[in-house]
Amino acid sequence: MGRNCINRLVEFVPMIKGFHPFGMCADNKQQISLSLDEFEVIRLLDYLHLGQDEASQRMQISRPTLTRIYEKARIKFATALVEGCSLVIEGGNVQLQQQRYHCPKCNYHSDSSSEDITSCPKCLSNLISPINECYYNHCNQCNKCHKRRKNENSNTSK
Repeated sequence: MGRNCINRLVEFVPMIKGFHPFGMCADNKQQISLSLDEFEVIRLLDYLHLGQDEASQRMQISRPTLTRIYEKARIKFATALVEGCSLVIEGGNVQLQQQRYHCPKCNYHSDSSSEDITSCPKCLSNLISPINECYYNHCNQCNKCHKRRKNENSNTSK
């Protein structure tokens, strides 16, 4: 029996949830899921140009674990690019440092690392809700992803 997986600290949650190819292979229905910890490793190493030691400290994981996550993420990126697959960013054993909020009334998105937001700063609506669950692949707060998946499933079953 393997060891329990430690939650990885993710500092940044992407505003987008994936990418779709376009061109001749755009009809490929295959999706590749990039977990939030894999996204975070790519962001820290390739986007922010941090060393592996510093990146592993920021994510609160060992350097060999960071290297394994990085290798998986690179393979997923390469597969998506070469085979023309959609790339979806979601899930993973993570602990988010920020709370992300969504207001369905005005479509406002906000990040907060300090306090809970109870009303929308843009339209003052009290409908604003935290959507971190959406990134854990259990979208039940904003319903945007849930509706999209439901529509995709009904279209493929026809």
